[in-house]
Amino acid sequence: MTDELDLLREADPVSADTGPWRDRPLDARAELLLRRLPSRDQGRRTVRRAVWSLEAVAAATILALALTVSGTGSSPAVAAPRPLVAHASRADVPLAQILRRARAAAEDSSERSRRGSHLRTWSLSMESGKDAVTLPQESLSRWNADGSGSLLEVAVDPRHPDRPVIADGTPPRAVHDGKVLRDEKYPAGINGANESYFEDPPAGAPELRAYLAVWSPGADRDPAELISAIESFLAVWTPGPRQRADIVTLLSRIEGLRPAGKVIDRLGREGQAFRFTPASAGMRKLIVLDPDDGSVLDVEETVTRDDPEYRLKAGDVMSYKAWVS
Repeated sequence: MTDELDLLREADPVSADTGPWRDRPLDARAELLLRRLPSRDQGRRTVRRAVWSLEAVAAATILALALTVSGTGSSPAVAAPRPLVAHASRADVPLAQILRRARAAAEDSSERSRRGSHLRTWSLSMESGKDAVTLPQESLSRWNADGSGSLLEVAVDPRHPDRPVIADGTPPRAVHDGKVLRDEKYPAGINGANESYFEDPPAGAPELRAYLAVWSPGADRDPAELISAIESFLAVWTPGPRQRADIVTLLSRIEGLRPAGKVIDRLGREGQAFRFTPASAGMRKLIVLDPDDGSVLDVEETVTRDDPEYRLKAGDVMSYKAWVS
């Protein structure tokens, strides 16, 4: 037991200031560190990775349902998604210009942020020495001021990865070409599925960063934590123009966020991509913004170095999120 604890302490996948980890899944960097622990102990047999995030566990369930998504007579597609390809050109929209557009849109609109989100997610799930991928998942959540709400999660047919399968609108909501995994209704309160970010987000970039840091300690000083906190926030809220402008403001202040070029995102939309590579994390983030209003369209995470034990190559996609609306 002592050896295992020493390895965990050395890897430090969740440091003391990484936030309320007991209430949320580990991020991709933490999972990768944990997966590498067995290979760092040469005298130990290869074992399954120690910790799966809640997202990966759900993804494994989706894989088991793959045949029911496409029908009993067909086989599911099991190829991991290819990374988004950005093309730099003179027509690229700089982040500063996107920020100006987002601020202008905020000045001309009284629309407020809305509790709930509609997004597509995917994450790689692996065992040592084996290839294993999962199906994409689409979720739609809607929350009311009193904390009541609903959550619908669907496993998506991978043959049509760029087509939303949940039709938003007044319940019951239609589901096309997918397998319903969860369809939950929650009573008033904040102790159900909507535990985080239950307070209305504030106006102003500094205030929003402080708000994010309440739920993700480190977001007020660590760029990687800030980006992860924005992702978590967008899984609970659909921001209005003011919060969109504040998010772009926060992104524009991240040192090391570099323009990557135009890209067609996971849902077929044209966006402007920006790369961020945290120091010594082994991961790279690609953030795709709507160049017209600053909406976050996608966040993709790829590995930056090969990992033969888990059959990972530099550039492989570890996870992505694509916001439908």
